[in-house]
Amino acid sequence: MRTKLLSYFALTVIVSVSTTGYAKEPKNLAVTKESLIKYHDSGEYQKDQAKTIDQAMQYLKTRLDSEKKSGDHKKLAIVLDIDETSLSNYPDMVAMGFGGTPQQINDAIAKGKDPVIAPTLELYRYAKANNVAVFFITGRPEPARALTEHNLATAGYLNWDSLTLRPVDYHEKTIAIYKTKAREDVEKQGYDIVLNIGDQQSDLAGKHADKAFKLPNPYYFLP
Repeated sequence: MRTKLLSYFALTVIVSVSTTGYAKEPKNLAVTKESLIKYHDSGEYQKDQAKTIDQAMQYLKTRLDSEKKSGDHKKLAIVLDIDETSLSNYPDMVAMGFGGTPQQINDAIAKGKDPVIAPTLELYRYAKANNVAVFFITGRPEPARALTEHNLATAGYLNWDSLTLRPVDYHEKTIAIYKTKAREDVEKQGYDIVLNIGDQQSDLAGKHADKAFKLPNPYYFLP
């Protein structure tokens, strides 16, 4: 009996020592994917999107009221990202198991059938109805222009003021540099950018907007 106890304690010590210093094991990939799907299918993802856009809408309304009371006649504008901000890639992301090669992702974009993100469309229409210019600035590459224009129009985004896509010769490590420069160009046209809305921090970095709002996106990260 004593021998068995000594063997047990020895084994316990060995196990204890052998596991000491190990890195924390990441969450299982399949479990993570299940949680991503649950977040979307439960409706919580859409609720979080709606809450963020509602905050942006309230800020825009406040600015418009302030401009009206002061008698100012500034050229107001808002900037919108496209993917996971104005249009949703979720069906394609699920089909690719939240992965996919760059070519598969480009092929998905090329379908031109990404569904609308309804709260953003509501904000878009409100801005246009109140003479606020809308500029789309997206990380999509320039060759995707025609398909992107078609997708935006069929989703309900009509008469936007400008659509800026990433140049084919852009090779910086972060998309933030390109997007910041694009907003600077909007300001050079005399516009006051009231809102800048995107789903990535790189959409919002670099300022050049009175207020920035980040939509939730646990599905991918763009530097």
